[in-house]
Amino acid sequence: MKFQLFCFILFYTFSCIVARIFDRCSLARELSRLGVPRGDIPAWVCIAQYESTYNTAAIGPLNSDGSRDWGLFQLNDRFWCDPQDGRRTSNVCGIPCRSLTTDDIGTSLRCALQIQREQGFGAWTVWNRQCRGGGASPNINDCL
Repeated sequence: MKFQLFCFILFYTFSCIVARIFDRCSLARELSRLGVPRGDIPAWVCIAQYESTYNTAAIGPLNSDGSRDWGLFQLNDRFWCDPQDGRRTSNVCGIPCRSLTTDDIGTSLRCALQIQREQGFGAWTVWNRQCRGGGASPNINDCL
């Protein structure tokens, strides 16, 4: 009986932490549903495309400073979230990094919007390399 209870708790815990892989249109629709202005959606879709390939579970390799990037928008744990591994971080968004890797992108989006307000889209290196100027920004007109 104890083993069955343990298995149930384990299954329930891990079933709540499910990643999601979006495509261009499903992400555009989700961002719209979450209140992102239509004019900003192509920028966010582009960032997600090049940062995580639309995968909410993406965790980047170690950066040169020992930090990692987490989730759909690859938010860095040196500044924005707590990796909960004993390292001291700024954790400006006040969240555990694991919360950035679930299928609910609300937490990731709130933190990303905070970064965008403070530093602009240029905080993401892919913005300057791939997305800025709209050249690689995806067309979302057929999505919304």
